[in-house]
Amino acid sequence: MTAKNKHILSLRRGWSRLERWANRAYTPVYNPLYHLGAIGVFLIWVLIISGIYLFIFYEISVTGAYASVLYLTQDQWYLGGIIRSLHHYGADLLVMATVLHLIHTLVTDRYRYWRWVAWVSGIALLWIIWISGIFGYWMVWDRRAQLVATLSAEMLGKVPIFGQPLSLDLSSNSALSNQLFYIVLFIHFSTPVVFFILLWIHVKRIAKAKVNPPARLSWGIIGLILFLSLIRPARLGLRADLGRLPGAIPFDWFYLYIYPSLKYISASSLWAVIIASTIFVSALPWMGRNRRPPAPEVAAANCVGCEQCMMDCPYEAIFMEPRRNGFPAAKILSKNCAGCGVCEGSCDYRAINLPHFEEGVIKDKVLRLSQELKAGGMHPTVFTFVCARGVELNDILKDMAWTKVVSVPCIGMLKPSIAAIPIETGVHGVFIAGCQTGDCHYRFGNEWLAQRLEGIRHPAPDWDFDHFRIRLAGFSKVEAEDFLTMLNRFRSEMQERGMHG
Repeated sequence: MTAKNKHILSLRRGWSRLERWANRAYTPVYNPLYHLGAIGVFLIWVLIISGIYLFIFYEISVTGAYASVLYLTQDQWYLGGIIRSLHHYGADLLVMATVLHLIHTLVTDRYRYWRWVAWVSGIALLWIIWISGIFGYWMVWDRRAQLVATLSAEMLGKVPIFGQPLSLDLSSNSALSNQLFYIVLFIHFSTPVVFFILLWIHVKRIAKAKVNPPARLSWGIIGLILFLSLIRPARLGLRADLGRLPGAIPFDWFYLYIYPSLKYISASSLWAVIIASTIFVSALPWMGRNRRPPAPEVAAANCVGCEQCMMDCPYEAIFMEPRRNGFPAAKILSKNCAGCGVCEGSCDYRAINLPHFEEGVIKDKVLRLSQELKAGGMHPTVFTFVCARGVELNDILKDMAWTKVVSVPCIGMLKPSIAAIPIETGVHGVFIAGCQTGDCHYRFGNEWLAQRLEGIRHPAPDWDFDHFRIRLAGFSKVEAEDFLTMLNRFRSEMQERGMHG
């Protein structure tokens, strides 16, 4: 393993430990680190609703802008002031959620290949959020807004698409016009429209995109923002005065982090850094790419046109193509395909197979290992399926003669008929370890398999043995000890139920 790969692996393990801590605090269902994208969309709605209320009282003029915000902050503190604080903290939290979502996507390797559209549009979304926040500061028109406007004018003056330098409008109080505030308001209000267009692009290749966090988590976010608004309301500085330097002002690292650089480098150099870094980050999906997993192959003669594979695909990589006999057959869009094998687990007719993980090969391997396990004489025995993207086992099972392990690209490629092979061969139990609940690398692997085992999703099980003999659980990369504990506990349950031979 190269030094670079070791570094990346360390980052993934570090993030997994953070998720593990959050799981203990919030449970996997409500872990905010598993819903960062949906939280971002939810906060956009919070900002839109609160922004509409603030706009009702906002006066678009040189003299009225500050006065209207002052009225909301002081005279209407009981509602307008709270809503302004909600708007302020919601915007800060939006940046946090978006940046953490980007980091999560990066360290968990969820930005390459079929996900490049989501990654590039996500970078654009982050910039739209930042632009909206910058112009939101202008609208307040206090001393901090004056500093932001002055520094922004210095940067925009280096952009050749603008005619008259914006700095001329900010040269004095008399030069400032109401038209500038209309322009700022238009930009601030138009960014949500651009945001939702980019959001549509962001989730275009994602089936059943989750854009709403769980209700309890949503209420928790509202409670947190409201709490912050009450204990530390958004402040308003002195009125902007272009005849004076702004002086010392409170700094906002969520939106104003770029501007301190102007103290050390020119605006032109800063633009060069911004453009170069944006291009570099946007190009990450194509840098150092490993071999892309091959797409599944469709045996059209076996396809019955049930559409289950199309419904289960996490990335809309399957559509149904008409045939001469009138029945449709599955067709794979290789550019969208993740090679996860979820569609193979959806098909009960052996019409779809991964070239490197064909169903027949898997069944033969599971049968062979099950027979070896039964012949070993250890009781009770447990056959283990693990997701290649889930818990890192390394060699922790090498001395356990009572279990055999098969790793699959995604736990969602399993179907009940394969999971039942060990038990039908004489093994006492089957333990299936997928990704951590709510954080499946291929989005629906755990969920679809759980529904299949429960008989509420096709292909459903056709077993003549007790269902408790098959156990499904989820683990992150760093939860090897938890995996081992649950595996031993499951084996103990088999022993307590009298499964000794």
